Amino acid sequence: MNIGETIRKNRKMQNLTQEQVANRLGVSAPAVNKWENGMSYPDIMLLAPLARLLKINIDTLLSFHEELSEMEIGQFINELSEEAYSAGFEEAFRHAEEKIREYPNCEKLILWTAQVMNGSLIMNGNDLAEKQVYENKILSWFEKVMVSEDVELAKGAQIYLTQDLIRKEKYEEAQKMLDKIPPLGFDKRSAQIQVYEGQGDYESAYRTLDEMLYQKSTEINTVLMQDISILCRQKKYEEALSYAQLMEKVSELFGVGSYIKHAAYFSIYADMGDKEKALDSLEAMFDEFDIKGKTKESNLYKHMKFKEDDAGVEKMKGMILKSFDMDASMDFIREEPRFIKLKERIINQENN
Repeated sequence: MNIGETIRKNRKMQNLTQEQVANRLGVSAPAVNKWENGMSYPDIMLLAPLARLLKINIDTLLSFHEELSEMEIGQFINELSEEAYSAGFEEAFRHAEEKIREYPNCEKLILWTAQVMNGSLIMNGNDLAEKQVYENKILSWFEKVMVSEDVELAKGAQIYLTQDLIRKEKYEEAQKMLDKIPPLGFDKRSAQIQVYEGQGDYESAYRTLDEMLYQKSTEINTVLMQDISILCRQKKYEEALSYAQLMEKVSELFGVGSYIKHAAYFSIYADMGDKEKALDSLEAMFDEFDIKGKTKESNLYKHMKFKEDDAGVEKMKGMILKSFDMDASMDFIREEPRFIKLKERIINQENN
């Protein structure tokens, strides 16, 4: 975004006309119009009063520290996730705030940072003295992105805010937020595949198809897991188990990780309070917790590229166990010898 676009965007946010801006600064309306269209620039003496009028700082007005590349954002998010795990939530949050202050208009950075810090707060935030303060700040980041002109970024923020309202049982407000979210649009990947094929770039076409298949199979399991969650709340365990069996078939058919089926069975048996079967499923889940091992072995995804990250797998196991420590629903197995032994094994694997 250049200075003209910044002036136009923030002028509209303050509900000011070009003429009102001109009158406040002692210039003509055509001059403001030229600024916004990139035909000229404000005099240096006008920068401070213009920034005050638009309620932004001069750095923002001049588009300093505004954008990062997607690669730079991704690298920062990876570092932030690692820091949240190793140094703790508060240190990572301080780092996140500093980055957003440096790039206050980089909406993708703000959204991805909010998602990471929200996940970390859910996993590790129960013991924080100022948990509500952190929640409110993260919420404000989502709210800022919610009004983005980038439809996809805005939708991502709106989806989170909807889920937050549902969690707080504010269902009428959640429905209003849902109504604002645009329907799923055209998936350009289908057309992109045709372009690749037309250009003779078959490898890219196959890779995109593999990625779409993997995404769709993951979405199927996500839907089935939601079915299981609702059925368990209604104590319809027999029906829930039939959905777990479907997840097992989907996982095997599409090669998306056998640990997923065990996670489904564990959630059901845990809700039933069946210690032995819950522990059987939990042990199997951690034994087969390779995340993408089955996927990498499957012919369905032979064109996809996978990052080798065995350390990340062990770290994820540790995070799941840590979340169990704060989950009251796990009290029924917490003192069981099998659970204690499993926990010790996972911690040892993570440390080695």
